[in-house]
Amino acid sequence: MSRLSVVHKACGILMIVSLTITGCLGSRDWQYPPPPDKTYLDATSDQQVAGSLVVVPLEDKRGTEVREQYWAAAIPFVPHASSTYDRPETIESPAPVDKLTFSPTRDFARALADEIRKTNVFSSVTFVDQDQPLPPSDYVLRGQLYSTRWERHISTYGLGPAGTLLWVAGLPMGSTRTEVEMFVQLTPAGEPDTALWGFAMEFEARETESLYRGLEDSVMNYPKGLQDALRLATKDLVEKAPERLKR
Repeated sequence: MSRLSVVHKACGILMIVSLTITGCLGSRDWQYPPPPDKTYLDATSDQQVAGSLVVVPLEDKRGTEVREQYWAAAIPFVPHASSTYDRPETIESPAPVDKLTFSPTRDFARALADEIRKTNVFSSVTFVDQDQPLPPSDYVLRGQLYSTRWERHISTYGLGPAGTLLWVAGLPMGSTRTEVEMFVQLTPAGEPDTALWGFAMEFEARETESLYRGLEDSVMNYPKGLQDALRLATKDLVEKAPERLKR
């Protein structure tokens, strides 16, 4: 049997093991506010700006890298293999552990609108999707999404397909790294080049995964990390908006 045939057969074994763990994955869909608490932030302003705000989807500035090399873990003496996606939600037929169902440019902006509404800074806050006309408003919040990079590394401990038995025994199957970088800017309606407030947000999360722990956490790191980033952004907005938006 050729070496290529052996690798293909071993990859099939790895995929079968992967499919058997789907019951451990939990939801792969976007949820905001993030579980388990499912609560919004508590930043509230005691000074309301007499004006309405419209929030629009983020402009997508992400890269397009797709690298799938899990097959390498099927080769004995290879310590680990990895997959990397700059836009994880666009991958067709991903492995079960890589599946992510969300729309970052829309979902992140909608979460931002919801959190700003809770601050009571503006008289009204409305999220408007990209295929909808902008309603009359006093201010518009726009932004750019620079990264939602997703990296997963799996290890068969140099044992090839036999190494998956160590996963069943409880040893880590690998790790995941999620990253987000974005920038938002508040402007008067009709004056997109006049910045009244802006904030750069970024976060990075790493999870060690086993068949029994961490597989769902690696997906939920996106909403959890986003809320942590929005905690700083909304606090800054609450502190600065009443003074900067005086008419």
